[in-house]
Amino acid sequence: MKKIKNIDIDLGLEIALTSSVYRAAGQKTLNLHGLDNITREQFGILLLLSLGDGLYQTQIANILGKDRPNITRMIDILETNDYIRREKDANNRRILKVYLTEKGKEKANLAKPLKDRMNAVQYRGMTDEEILTLVRLLQQVRKNIEEEYKIDI
Repeated sequence: MKKIKNIDIDLGLEIALTSSVYRAAGQKTLNLHGLDNITREQFGILLLLSLGDGLYQTQIANILGKDRPNITRMIDILETNDYIRREKDANNRRILKVYLTEKGKEKANLAKPLKDRMNAVQYRGMTDEEILTLVRLLQQVRKNIEEEYKIDI
């Protein structure tokens, strides 16, 4: 814990609390918009596929920083609910690509206004410069931890 002007600052605790509040607000936002049958993490997969359809499950796991079993479970649920479909890769039939269905595209289209609203709330009271500084500092904290503990997410 670093002392600044005789005040104990626990950055890890602040990041953890902020992350918890952020996750809860994201889920509440989905619920308020009729998406109560989907989790934030599942919605993240839909959003990712809306930006580039036809990704491998391993690509999805790497981009979202989740382990493969977790991603597989979420994709199974999304497929059961007809939001996505899996197809064998033309070059390697052992590998599956993930695509949005029409129903999945409809849900993913809700993403931009919801994300814009979340951004407006989380950045309220901050200047553009402060936002960029915050992001840069958080990236540096993450980099420091990844390098020190040899973490590759």
